[in-house]
Amino acid sequence: MSWPILYTSVLKVKDPRHPVGVATMWTEREVVKKLLDGTEYNVIGNLYSSAGISAMIRNIFANPYIRTIFLWGADLSRSGQALLAFMEHGVDDDYFIVGDEKRGQIEKDIPKDALELFRKSVTVVNLRGQSPDALKKEIASAKHTNKQPFTDPVLFPSHRPKPFTFPSEQIGFRASGKTIAQTWLKILNTIMRYGRVKKTRYAQENELKEVLNMVAVITSEKIDDPYFPHYFPFTKKDIAVYTPQVVSAKKIPGIAYTYGQRLRENHGVDQVQEVIELIKRRPFSKKMAMFTVDVAHDWGRDTVDKGDTPCLTQLLCSIQDNKLFMTAHFRSQDMMHGWPRNAFSLITLQDMIATETGYARGPFCIITHSAHMYADDYDLAGKILKDHFQKELPFTTAQHFEEDARGNFTIEVAGQKRKRGKRTKYPFIPGSGEIVLKLFSPDGGLALKEWRDKNATDMYLQLTDWDYFGMPAHAADIGVQLTRAEYAIKFGWEYSQDRGPNKM
Repeated sequence: MSWPILYTSVLKVKDPRHPVGVATMWTEREVVKKLLDGTEYNVIGNLYSSAGISAMIRNIFANPYIRTIFLWGADLSRSGQALLAFMEHGVDDDYFIVGDEKRGQIEKDIPKDALELFRKSVTVVNLRGQSPDALKKEIASAKHTNKQPFTDPVLFPSHRPKPFTFPSEQIGFRASGKTIAQTWLKILNTIMRYGRVKKTRYAQENELKEVLNMVAVITSEKIDDPYFPHYFPFTKKDIAVYTPQVVSAKKIPGIAYTYGQRLRENHGVDQVQEVIELIKRRPFSKKMAMFTVDVAHDWGRDTVDKGDTPCLTQLLCSIQDNKLFMTAHFRSQDMMHGWPRNAFSLITLQDMIATETGYARGPFCIITHSAHMYADDYDLAGKILKDHFQKELPFTTAQHFEEDARGNFTIEVAGQKRKRGKRTKYPFIPGSGEIVLKLFSPDGGLALKEWRDKNATDMYLQLTDWDYFGMPAHAADIGVQLTRAEYAIKFGWEYSQDRGPNKM
């Protein structure tokens, strides 16, 4: 049997029968491979999230020679903590890791007796925070009296359903919300529904779903007291650890670079400070740009084929209406785990720049070329959306209203002629009157434009052709209201805007 069975193209295998494996979390595999040159081991692999623990178990059961796992490197997402919690406490009835603060879950296709055999037969040695020399020394001095596999090779079936892909425009999607959480749920929904299946090296089934050019806008997240729901697959502590890597030049051992290093000290330039000074001198400037790409280095063959290039490529700032707007461009993002972390940290950077320059913080936009979700996270995304998507929408079924930034419409029927005689249910002469449609600024004050017509379709097409709507729901509602107004004219009904769909 070919081994490893999962993450074949990214794991670094040296001796498949050696009893030692190394889990490096977020520290680069190539860095650790060079560090351990001359040291014997079985395999080196990253453990980016708790979802990878299931893949680790599957791989080791397929090749059960590994008896010791050395846990070493930068634990940026607390995946190492999750592995240690699993080894110490196991899982509960629903396969959630007991003692894991992030509620990681092991795949239910792996039987619990197999999980217990794994915990009994394999030892995890916690070397997080230790020096590279300590790792080499521990591996070299490890005593392995039992070099035989702890079981016969076992493959566990996978019954993970594959989400259906609906047809779409494929490029140019938009999601917007007041908070990072609201926007994130809309992004997950878009990718699960419209993402195209694509091959990847970084999922155990070598699959992801991707949409191109996802534009995400967060309008009013609070910095001092951000909305942080329990269903996020990370904690506030994770964000507190990650944010300094973006807003400052803080170095992380074993990590080739951070966004903060690229932004604040690459080639000796602090781009963040340069933008701050430019805003103070010329707030109307269009040159408020910060870049992370180092072309000579990032297009080096070893970097492109073996390493990684920055996912964040540039940050752009602009001043409008005495507010500081910021846009981040990403070439690629894991929208399940990476996007919300990036959003929290970059909004913090935006707030820092706004505070330094004396402007209010405006909306924050992230444009992601490859907005993707790995197959490992399909189940988690589906569960989060099922349990929380509708609850997080900024309205209820009883009051389905969200303000359109492009304005509000009022609709009335004017000029209807009343029938003579006794009042009836239909008091007007059929065919009399016309629809009057007015567009007002979002605050309801300034009247921007007026239309008059008897035909709802003609009027509606003028609005859609000239792009007066910012939200599909607003366009759909106005279409309904115009149709009701047209029918009121046709049959002599009395019209009032915003009644229920079955009421005139």
